[in-house]
Amino acid sequence: MPKAGRYREGVPCWVVLTTSDAARAQRFYGALFDWEFVPTGPAETVATRYGAQVAGIGPPVDTARPAAWTTHLACADLHRTAALVRAADGRIVREPYEVPEQGRAALAVDPLGAAFGLWQAGTIDGAGLVDEPGALAWNEHLSPDPDTARAFYRRVFGYTYDRPKAGHTLARAAGHPACSIGPSAAGTDPADLTSLTDPTATATATATATGARWLAQFGTADTDRAADRLRALGGTVLTGPEPTPYGRAALVRDDADAVFVLVAVPSHESAEAA
Repeated sequence: MPKAGRYREGVPCWVVLTTSDAARAQRFYGALFDWEFVPTGPAETVATRYGAQVAGIGPPVDTARPAAWTTHLACADLHRTAALVRAADGRIVREPYEVPEQGRAALAVDPLGAAFGLWQAGTIDGAGLVDEPGALAWNEHLSPDPDTARAFYRRVFGYTYDRPKAGHTLARAAGHPACSIGPSAAGTDPADLTSLTDPTATATATATATGARWLAQFGTADTDRAADRLRALGGTVLTGPEPTPYGRAALVRDDADAVFVLVAVPSHESAEAA
């Protein structure tokens, strides 16, 4: 993912946990990732690490929906991008709105049913810390029909794609890696899996039960230790931890059933020492 600074069009730049119990979420993620929290509105909070913004917490549009992480994609012109979403057979489920002193946002659903956010930067581009323990490391889209997903995001954001590998494709924005798009494995229960070959494989299993989705991956210095901490906090490890080409990874669920991936990344100190 790009470091802090202006995010390219279509690049995942922010993630928001929608939940009806923000206090519970703060207790869980504060203990898991050492996040601190800054209220930004009556029901909204920004999570920070080392003083940098890493994620948001807010109420769901539909209070009956379970807790979930929502990936937000950067755009330069929110109204134009919303029009492109509609023209490509997607839907806007929350019209563009102002986030005071930060930017503008909207919520959308693609033709496969995967929810995602749109973010037009104001004073805030998006996450100020990425690719480090306790911060967003990667995002991927999984569905039963990745060809339709690739066509949709190409029309909306101009994605180009590398040659598929085992059905999964690296999507690029202006030539730079943005996210991955791949298939969900029909008929697989993630609770039945005992191993994984990469973070995408774990996510694939979870997408089965819920349909198309975006899945956020958060960095950790030690995936096994983070998974143990998550269990102690009331979360569930669905698959892993297992070694992968991208770092040791585990598919997990928090104590309110929001699913995400823990993936090992080098710590800032380790990177400097290297």
